[in-house]
Amino acid sequence: MNPSPSPQPRNQILIALVVAVAVFTIGLIGITAGLRALNRRPAAPAATVELANIPLTPLAKATTPAASPAATTPTPTATATATLSPTPTLTPTATPTPTPTLVPTDTPTPSPTPYAGPFRNNGGDYSAFAATINVDGAVGEWQGLPPLTLPVIQSGGQNYTGPDDLSVTAWLAWDENYLYVAASVTDDQHVQDLPGYDLFNGDEIDLWFDANLAADFNDEDKNADDFQIGLSPGSFDNLPAEAVIWYPQQRSDWNSQIQIAAQPQGNGYQIEAAIPWSILGIEPAAGQVFGYALNATDNDSPGFAAQETILMQTPNMVWGRPTTFSNLTLMQP
Repeated sequence: MNPSPSPQPRNQILIALVVAVAVFTIGLIGITAGLRALNRRPAAPAATVELANIPLTPLAKATTPAASPAATTPTPTATATATLSPTPTLTPTATPTPTPTLVPTDTPTPSPTPYAGPFRNNGGDYSAFAATINVDGAVGEWQGLPPLTLPVIQSGGQNYTGPDDLSVTAWLAWDENYLYVAASVTDDQHVQDLPGYDLFNGDEIDLWFDANLAADFNDEDKNADDFQIGLSPGSFDNLPAEAVIWYPQQRSDWNSQIQIAAQPQGNGYQIEAAIPWSILGIEPAAGQVFGYALNATDNDSPGFAAQETILMQTPNMVWGRPTTFSNLTLMQP
């Protein structure tokens, strides 16, 4: 018969555990009291632990937790977090090279060229030199330019008594903006009582201008490029100097663009005008040739509207017939 196992080893283990716990507790209390003394802080009295009252808790056996079934880890919801980007370094932007605009080769802008067409053979030709004129009615600045005279009586010969009745020295000049006309007129009886398109029935200068000589060289009648321009000195009283265009159109905006001024002189008057090339539809250049005719009308009867005498520079010139005009050539000084 086997003897029963001795209980002593189990009791010895329990006693050893109790002693270890007591020693640990006493040591912990001593360390705490020492720290409090060092800090000199009043502390509540430590609780007295009765060893007999300390429950003996059996040590739990270490157990391996059962493996949990694999769980799907949820994908975290992305949270928008502002990320500070570094301040970019400014890089100089290259200035683009402008792309030239191509002008169509089939529509080039024509440059004025010297006239190469036919000329009239009527006499009375004139070369107008380039000059910029101050239009103030005084003709002193014209003295260095070639003059022209109006020696031919076109109509009213029966009323004409000689140079003191009516005689004219005239000039034409040009610049890039204007065709200039000036005249020094001797007139023993100055009469101009009519304004506007009726001014031809008083003392005035009359210019015909064919702006396209070659294109309608043989055309007997006036057309859209033929201009008749009247220049009146006015009355030197209540009627100012005035310019009008009768042909090819009567337009007040054209009339207002013509600069004109006149001054009385002894028996007669002086007159100047600047006619814009833009009205005539011309881009001027030296060497160009146009048709022209310059006339002067005289009225010696106050209160009576009439062209009593007309002098002209072109022999055999006929009103409104470009084929009877003279040649006007633009010249450089």
